[in-house]
Amino acid sequence: MRRLTLALVAALALVVPAKAQEVRNLASVNGWVAYLAQSANGPLCGMGTEANSQGRFLWIKVERLGPELHGFVQVGDRSWQVRDGVTGQIIIGIDRQRAELHYTGTNRPDMIEASYRGAFDNFINFVRAFALGNRMQVIFPGETVEPWGADLRGTRAVTDAFLACARRI
Repeated sequence: MRRLTLALVAALALVVPAKAQEVRNLASVNGWVAYLAQSANGPLCGMGTEANSQGRFLWIKVERLGPELHGFVQVGDRSWQVRDGVTGQIIIGIDRQRAELHYTGTNRPDMIEASYRGAFDNFINFVRAFALGNRMQVIFPGETVEPWGADLRGTRAVTDAFLACARRI
């Protein structure tokens, strides 16, 4: 089992599909979607879901910040009230692999964000595990949030579209 350790980012520019100027869907399977968006920093590639009855969402994104690509994971629930700047840890399990992410609260109280800044190779490994996985679980150690589960069957097509997009930006 490979552990991916991520650096905590104190302040990140928040980019979500709904706020992007232009969004184009690239692929959609089993409630998961890959897209290309135009952000304040230029093109942004993402994939994720918010197609669930619990109001939960998870977005995996990559964008060019300066000369380098940076990966981000955003996790949220419409019922959350997370303070901006609060920090913590989430664990994303994909089948038998685990990624430990340190997050920070954003200017949206319903969302937290973790960054793969400085560890882009680990981000690509995470995306590959996502593509090949059958089941994902998101765990919130030390919080009173029940673990989330998600079906990843069929996400290979979405992930392939996401990676093709990331190679172009």
